[in-house]
Amino acid sequence: MQEIKKRYVIPGDKIVEGDYKPLMNVVRNGNYLISTRVGIAEAGKDGVKVIPLSGVYIPRVNDLVIGKVIDRSSLSWDVDINSCFFAHLPAQDVFGRDFSPARDDMGRQLSIGDLIIARIVSFDRTRDPMLTVQDKDLGKIPYGEFIKISPTRVPRLIGKRGSMIQTIEQATQTRVIIGQNGIVVVTGRDVDGLSLAVKAIKMVEEESHTSNLTQRVRALLNVQDPVIEDQSKNTTISYNGNNVSSAPEQVQNTPQPQSPTNAVPSADADAAPATADAAPEQVQNTQQPQSEPQNPSTSNKRSNNEKSENNLSDNLTGIDQKEKKQELVNEDV
Repeated sequence: MQEIKKRYVIPGDKIVEGDYKPLMNVVRNGNYLISTRVGIAEAGKDGVKVIPLSGVYIPRVNDLVIGKVIDRSSLSWDVDINSCFFAHLPAQDVFGRDFSPARDDMGRQLSIGDLIIARIVSFDRTRDPMLTVQDKDLGKIPYGEFIKISPTRVPRLIGKRGSMIQTIEQATQTRVIIGQNGIVVVTGRDVDGLSLAVKAIKMVEEESHTSNLTQRVRALLNVQDPVIEDQSKNTTISYNGNNVSSAPEQVQNTPQPQSPTNAVPSADADAAPATADAAPEQVQNTQQPQSEPQNPSTSNKRSNNEKSENNLSDNLTGIDQKEKKQELVNEDV
């Protein structure tokens, strides 16, 4: 497989040759992938795509969009979603299925000029996009700073896994709502944070096709870049001015000073071997003695010897008693 590097392409340029899957703004012609837009060609896990440098927003189902209410009828609101198509928000989606034009006042829910965040539920070439606000975090946007950028800059503003937008929100203490149609709303309590977030978003829009954009945005927001240094298995990570060092624990063997051969051993030197020898003795004392296996013949011999010794002691006792009786008889005579 041929390696694909990011580069600028125009319609008709051959991007790569081989078995790649054509994605956005890319078509296959024989064994080549051809660009259909002016933009930056790049390869991903799914295939090859071209990110256009400019263009209009084409609605797609499940897209999250931010629109402005521009008109209303008896059954729906007309919403400008920054596209060549106007979207429609049904009144039943806001009031429910029991909506009645004669009973319910649509002006109490949404007025002309209000901003809403909605999701596209249906769209094709024969009818305009239909919106819904039934999902979580959808509906009317009560306040915020309104910014319009090119829809082709939205992926760069979000960043990989949301890294760029998270950096802006954390540095400015604001909340940034991004629509796939290129409409951005910034909310926050700090005026300085709002202005700084707007400035960073405009920088991303103007310089999204350049390299090292993340570093320049961090410099604008006064956020230090994470630095990782590897020096002999010692890793130092610096983030937001805080240094964290992590190194594997090393066991240092400090050599003990050896006494000269002619030196007189001190009392401490003599005590050390005794202490070292005492430990094994304590371990040995703690061990329970194991009983030796007994031989049946040996036990029988021991019992016979004990019986003979008992009989001998009884005989000696009887002889002593007879001698004492004879002595008493002699004394009486």
